[in-house]
Amino acid sequence: MAVEAPPGRMEQARAGMRRAALKRQVEAVAAGSGDRLPIDLEDGAFDVATVVAEVAWPLQPQSASLTRLVVALHRSGVADAVVAGLAEDDPLQLERCCRILGALRLEPAVPWLAPLLRSEHVAVSDRAARALGRIGGIRSAEALLAATRRAGTRRTLVVALARAAPDLFIETVLSSRRRPGLLGAAALAAGLRRRHTAVGPLLALLDSGTRRHRAISCRALGWMRAGTAIPALTSALSDPDWRVRMAAAKALGELHAQAQFKELDLLLTDRDPRVRKAAKQSLLRLGNVMLSRDWRWAWR
Repeated sequence: MAVEAPPGRMEQARAGMRRAALKRQVEAVAAGSGDRLPIDLEDGAFDVATVVAEVAWPLQPQSASLTRLVVALHRSGVADAVVAGLAEDDPLQLERCCRILGALRLEPAVPWLAPLLRSEHVAVSDRAARALGRIGGIRSAEALLAATRRAGTRRTLVVALARAAPDLFIETVLSSRRRPGLLGAAALAAGLRRRHTAVGPLLALLDSGTRRHRAISCRALGWMRAGTAIPALTSALSDPDWRVRMAAAKALGELHAQAQFKELDLLLTDRDPRVRKAAKQSLLRLGNVMLSRDWRWAWR
């Protein structure tokens, strides 16, 4: 005698089948073999936004596949419904809408996403930041940069800014100095982007910025593997502020600056334990690099 499945299992199975069917339908539209995409965002059986994002996320911007998907969503009214959903109060619904808009790179949605960066719900503001990072462009970058004035150099905002900023946007912010409250976030984003067009502005910030900006500049130059910054970073090892000395020591380790071994060794007697720890870690790193080189020579 056959045993019936529990009601909960049956509902899960049906939801799984509907999810798989929707994913096939979205994939068909992206591939060009379909042109209609009726989607119910209020469907509580499964997360519709996640299904759309799974298909759209790996697609290249301005690609034919992504364009077909966006056009189909506009035709069905889903795109407008998603943007309208940004006015809702439900945090979960807001996250879903942000996820779809980011996956589709809908640039017209930027003015509606930007206010969500100020949401009291961190998950919502983070999702909005990621969406703006995916969409990119000047408007997205300006919104993310402005958000750092209130929220500080929060990781999600800085990472999204580094992704969203168009060419030379970060460098212009660093060079203008008209917005000193935003320089820290801009410097961190420059380090994450690792574009050497920002080396000059970062060196200028290291030379004349606040102690916080000097420390951030050191870290960013280290992430960028900016070998031309080694002399300035070496000078920063004697900075009056311990944060700058610590950041410079870490950066020199990341740059594998063997010629600065002696200067780093002197920091092992620094009055601040955090600086001594950073110097020790960098010396160990340099020692490992030199040892590996010796081994390569020995095996030749």
